[in-house]
Amino acid sequence: MAGSLRSTLAAVAARARGKPDVAGPAEASSTSRQEYAIAYDPDLVPPLPLMRTEGIDVLEDWFRWGEEWSCILRIYGGLRSHSNVLEIGCGLGRTAFPLRYALIGGGTYDGFEIAAEKVQFLRRTFEPSYPNFRFQRADVYNTYYNASGSIAPDRYVFPYDDASFDVVYAASVFTHMLPHGVAAYLRQAARVLRPTGRCVFSFFLLDHYRRGLPRPLGFARSGFSFDHQLAGHDSEFAIGVPENPEEMCAYRLSLLERLAAEAGLALAGPPLPGMWSGAFDSWVGSQDILVLQPASGPADGQARSA
Repeated sequence: MAGSLRSTLAAVAARARGKPDVAGPAEASSTSRQEYAIAYDPDLVPPLPLMRTEGIDVLEDWFRWGEEWSCILRIYGGLRSHSNVLEIGCGLGRTAFPLRYALIGGGTYDGFEIAAEKVQFLRRTFEPSYPNFRFQRADVYNTYYNASGSIAPDRYVFPYDDASFDVVYAASVFTHMLPHGVAAYLRQAARVLRPTGRCVFSFFLLDHYRRGLPRPLGFARSGFSFDHQLAGHDSEFAIGVPENPEEMCAYRLSLLERLAAEAGLALAGPPLPGMWSGAFDSWVGSQDILVLQPASGPADGQARSA
């Protein structure tokens, strides 16, 4: 199936590159690159066995998640074509994939990831075609994704200079981290964020969780029932799988606001509700999203110019 999928994508790419308004990275000049509709780059799409390590069984999920986050970052994070962007937990490049044709005005992307095989894939396929995209391994311990990790999350220092990024984001990363790790990552995010920058992070908010309320799609699984307390933590934090605490984690907004304040960050506006909880008739994305800014920054609402 993986071979057939790759062949299909390659055929689509070949046809598309015959059109005057579509170009790949090797073909487009700096001017025409801004004008092309989309680049297919099938070699950047990982094989299905690797996709499944991120819970992806249907190709649509790969593209949907990436495009969703591309829009979220532009609308709520203020991402522009010249932005310097950091992704915490870049995985296999799902969100980096659509940012190829967003960061075309001198922008850069850096991402780090705890799973070695994912970084190897990205360095082999993505970096040679898009040198403004860089990926690093972070051997951080996680009970679910990297149980052999050598660095505790609260000891990890982001390998970037202070005030290096306009946008720092994490798409479904803090949903797999305990509070001490999240607190440390928030401090690091605040350190590398520029004074006018934004952080965009997704969470499962306990404020939106209703025990017994039907949840949509895959969120109906028992792992998203945040009914379990973890020793040493109060009711502001809960987990979905007691046997593996970081498989699914949820937070109360009050705890996240405190951790953000301790890191020098503040909410830029109310949380953006996600679909996962089934508690809202409309939503922005799959998960709840917090947009943060330096605490000294202006409280100018959520939306920014893209």
